[in-house]
Parts: sequence; structure tokens; C-alpha cells
Amino acid sequence: MATQTVNSETAGEPFAGLTEQTAPPAARPLLDKAREIFGFVPNLAVTMATVPATLEAYFHALQAFGETPLSAIEQQIVLMSVSRANQADYSLAIHAALALKLGAEPGIVHAVGTGRSLPDVRLAALRRFTEALTIGRGRVSKAEVDSFLAAGYDRTAIVTVAFGVAVKAFANSLAHLAKTPVDCAFAPVLANLR
Repeated sequence: MATQTVNSETAGEPFAGLTEQTAPPAARPLLDKAREIFGFVPNLAVTMATVPATLEAYFHALQAFGETPLSAIEQQIVLMSVSRANQADYSLAIHAALALKLGAEPGIVHAVGTGRSLPDVRLAALRRFTEALTIGRGRVSKAEVDSFLAAGYDRTAIVTVAFGVAVKAFANSLAHLAKTPVDCAFAPVLANLR
């Protein structure tokens, strides 16, 4: 099996040359877990594995986020919305692919990924609130909260969205810092969002 290189930047780049083989030994079981989930080890997992505790914490955070009251598709919409607001194509591609795999309508995934109008009022409110929370760095107006609640969400959804924003902020930031290329498996989904 070919070794994936996370970043082919020049030697002066701090994340150049990362591979599964260069990951610390403590990260190997975590990278194996990523392989089980995706069928390969995503580039960002290799980057996170630089500090194994961060990859482990990220996996735990994603698992916990998966146990929140939003539906699986709503969870992916939150993660896509955060990534889009942060202009983080890496995570946008992954969560768009996961949303489709979970059965989300392609039109909804496309609208969330491109910022186009969503015909579903509830999902539109979810995207709008998530983006407002992301862009506002945790600060949103009372009108934004009221609009979100009026769409049928409650305080558990507010907490869930805030958690999703926090989880993705780490991944988005690291993908930007490391200039992590989108994995081949997710690149076609990202191309469809252009």
C-alpha cells in the first residue's frame, strides 16, 4: 500500500513530510482506528497524530458530538456550516461526503456547502445559527437565538451547535496551518460544491 504524504511543501514547512510511518508510535492505534472508519487514514488524522493526545481527544469529541440530540444529518450540517464559515475545504469535503452517506438529499448538501438558499426552513435556521456562532466567535444576537428557537430548536440544540463549533474549530485551524490536502476520496464531493 502506498504511503500518503500529508504535505508536500518545502522542507522549511513545519508539517512537510508527515506520513503514517513518521507518526509517533503512540498514534498508531489511533491511525488504525481512522483506517477502520474511513477505509484509509485521512490526511488530517496523520497531522493530528503529531501529538497523539490531540487525535485521541478529537475522536472522543466527535463521538460525543454524535451522541447529541440533533439527528445525524443535522450534525453533519453543523460541521459543514462551521467549516464553510471558516473557509476550511478539508472538513467541508469530509462532512459533505458523510452527510451524503447518511442519506442527506444532495440538494441540501450542495446548498449548505455553497451557502445557497435551503428550502427546508428548519435546516436553514440550523445553518444560519451555526454560521453566526462561528463567525461571531460565540457571540450571537438575541434575534439570532430567537430565530433559531422559532424554527423548532431548543436549548439542547444551542449547546450542541456550540459544541460542534468548538470541535470543528480545532480541525479547521489545524488543516489551515498544515495546509492539509483534501483526501482523494473526498475531493470529488468538494468539486461538486464549486
